[in-house]
Amino acid sequence: MDRTILVVDDEKLVRWSIQKSMGQKECKVVSASNGAEAIEKIEQEHFDLIITDLVMPGFNGIEVARRARELQPDTKIVMMTAYGSVLDKEEAEAAGVSTFINKPFMINEVRSVVSELLSENT
Repeated sequence: MDRTILVVDDEKLVRWSIQKSMGQKECKVVSASNGAEAIEKIEQEHFDLIITDLVMPGFNGIEVARRARELQPDTKIVMMTAYGSVLDKEEAEAAGVSTFINKPFMINEVRSVVSELLSENT
């Protein structure tokens, strides 16, 4: 069964590397370069998992997570950050974030987290 993943990051290389890696796992991967674009996509399409950066221009990752939780309550959400504070993590968890990945990351770490979260639904 194909899964659909949304990758949200303002860094093109991050989006590309995750998209390339996840696309090999029989996943459809959609990307967004900012929070507003992500929210628009969430309003139009169902995602099994969302991987979002915390710090982005405009809507940040917590705002993306809150909106995703409202529209798609069963969607798993992963937050990436290079700037995570305890306060950010508490706020993100309250918004429905399942897991955090610290930047910089190894792509194997992302694949492992995605596999684990998606297998919870089967």
